[in-house]
Amino acid sequence: MALSAQRVDRLWLRRGAIAFGDAPAAMAAWLRGCMVADGDRLFLWTPVLIATGVAAYFADDFEPPLVAALAAAAVLALAFIPLRQRAAVAPLAAGLLCVALGFAAASLRSHVVAGPVLERPQAGVLTGRVVAVEETETGALVAVLEPASFARLRTDELPRRVRVNIRLKEASLAPGATVSLRARLMPPPEPVLPGGFDYARQVWFESLGGVGFAYTAPEELEPPTGVTAMLVELRGRIGARIRHVIGGPAGAVSAALVTGERAAIPKAVAADLRAAGLAHVLAISGLHMMLFGGSVFWLVRAGLALVPRLALNYPIKKWAAAVALAGATFYLAISGAAIATQRAWIMIALMFVAIMLDRPALSLRNVALAAILILLWRPESLLGASFQMSFAAVVALIAFYESDRIRGLTSSPNRIGLANMPRRIGAYALGLAFTSIVAGAATGAIGAFHFNRIAVYGLAGNMAAMPLVGIVVMPMALLALLLMPLGLDAPALWIMGAGVDGMLTVAHEVASWDGADSLVADAPLHALLLTVFGGLWLALWRESWRYLGLAPMLLGLALWGAAPKHDILIDRNAALFAVRGADGRLALGAARPAYAAEQWLRHDGDRRTPREAARSPDMLCDVDGCVYRDAGRPVVAFAKTLDAAMEDCALADVVIAQVPLSRRARRECGADVVLDYFDLWREGATALTFDEDGKIIVATSLQMRGNRPWVQRKRKN
Repeated sequence: MALSAQRVDRLWLRRGAIAFGDAPAAMAAWLRGCMVADGDRLFLWTPVLIATGVAAYFADDFEPPLVAALAAAAVLALAFIPLRQRAAVAPLAAGLLCVALGFAAASLRSHVVAGPVLERPQAGVLTGRVVAVEETETGALVAVLEPASFARLRTDELPRRVRVNIRLKEASLAPGATVSLRARLMPPPEPVLPGGFDYARQVWFESLGGVGFAYTAPEELEPPTGVTAMLVELRGRIGARIRHVIGGPAGAVSAALVTGERAAIPKAVAADLRAAGLAHVLAISGLHMMLFGGSVFWLVRAGLALVPRLALNYPIKKWAAAVALAGATFYLAISGAAIATQRAWIMIALMFVAIMLDRPALSLRNVALAAILILLWRPESLLGASFQMSFAAVVALIAFYESDRIRGLTSSPNRIGLANMPRRIGAYALGLAFTSIVAGAATGAIGAFHFNRIAVYGLAGNMAAMPLVGIVVMPMALLALLLMPLGLDAPALWIMGAGVDGMLTVAHEVASWDGADSLVADAPLHALLLTVFGGLWLALWRESWRYLGLAPMLLGLALWGAAPKHDILIDRNAALFAVRGADGRLALGAARPAYAAEQWLRHDGDRRTPREAARSPDMLCDVDGCVYRDAGRPVVAFAKTLDAAMEDCALADVVIAQVPLSRRARRECGADVVLDYFDLWREGATALTFDEDGKIIVATSLQMRGNRPWVQRKRKN
């Protein structure tokens, strides 16, 4: 049995190892006691160390040799075998091995998913098999295809998968079918600013080598075949049935909760859910899998308990867990098996297996096992907000409810009766409040880092809406699926729709409150890392030294607003630029391209629209370009023609030309910094920062991305 920290302290004191007032020795004894008492928690840090190796792979600006990464992991594994029995060095050896495994897993995964990526935009006839298709709120289709041929590309040049938007009303697609259509495809887009979200890196791990749109409606060449096609067709029919019976936004949200298809949800509804702190409801993850699988478990166990002979002589709890695991697997299949859903299935599968093996169902050890499996299987998941937020919430909640005092406050009396009803309701409300507060606190910083948003009234939104989701919506979704083959699902779907309508009413009300959806500016990566590390230290340890984690958490939050802000931003097509004025806000040269403009403002924590940000009195524009003048700051010129660029060279400190400039023109230009179309085409989105000495520091997207497989143009050394 492990000694408590206090017990170890007393032993050290009795041996005279610590003299009265000897603070350093007392601190050492305290730390030693905590380490001894928390020795059984070391395993919980395994996924953290594996994640460190995964992060190290993605942090490199070059692609490490796969053979070297695998060899390093193998050598450390062989070295660990003789060291595992030596208590002094075993933890260090195990930690190094975990880091090496994470690095090797990420390197291997990048190699396995590698496929051709389009080098430039192309148009032509696209023939391929439909992998997945979703319908948007406007009726358009978004399809993922596995190309068999496209334009004049050779077979070895074809991307493994492409994503195509089809906005034609007469278009129809069946997953699994082979189709032909005329389309224009482009390489996956690059970040809109240096260090920004890299969509190309994300889709690299989906083997997606091109994105674009269709000119013509698809023509079916071969009908769908295979089990996968049957599952996808079943998923589509279930979603269509739910949307038809319930109708309206509630129907779209209800279908998303069952099938995972979110494209049909109106943007206004999604915005209200996000502002009310309920956006997590739209992603089929741990919450939905737990409610669905938990409902199956409860129904099966309750039904078996009605038969005394079974209840008294057989392990009906284990039987219910087995049936619930099968139900959760079915839910995984019809929901589209997205990465977040796969992660949730792994976690709930471990829980039900633990029940069948008479082990604790919900424990940090099971969460650690799930994280290890996911990080070794899909290492790229670490970079996603979904992975980070779901595991942060689960770890925080389990650690919080490990306290006997907390469990006592939120536990309901065993006896059922009117006398105990107030206490049961109070315990449920208190548990819901605790859950919302803890989960919101655990995921708030991560959400703010990735989305630059904070749902200020998220607690109110979750307190009001989550009882509807847990008591009405998901149980009725399960009942509707059971009754759907019999054609008796309409009443259950009506009740489910009423519950979703109530949730949307709550979301709309909370979103209408002043300041409900607050934007925050970009935070430096080290601020997030400090905050997350502090939270893990607080949650994964049991003894009193866990509270040392508050220090890095507070430091990370204090550094949240310390990210440097660029003074000039230019998109990679030289079509848009922005300058930071003396008031600290960006002034846009134009409102388009709208996506880049919106992203720049969002990363800045600025709630203005691109049109509003393009109305700065210091920005003077005409048909030849724009000039930004602000007292005491460099003059910035954006020229659309060669003559305008040469004219601006005599007046401006920074000249950005939308046209190519010759070497002679560059030499004759008197500006401190000159960038032309080819500079931006090669380097991608570019940012300029004025330092205290008056120098201009140039950072480019290509420079930040490095020479990685998902980067089309490699940086020259």
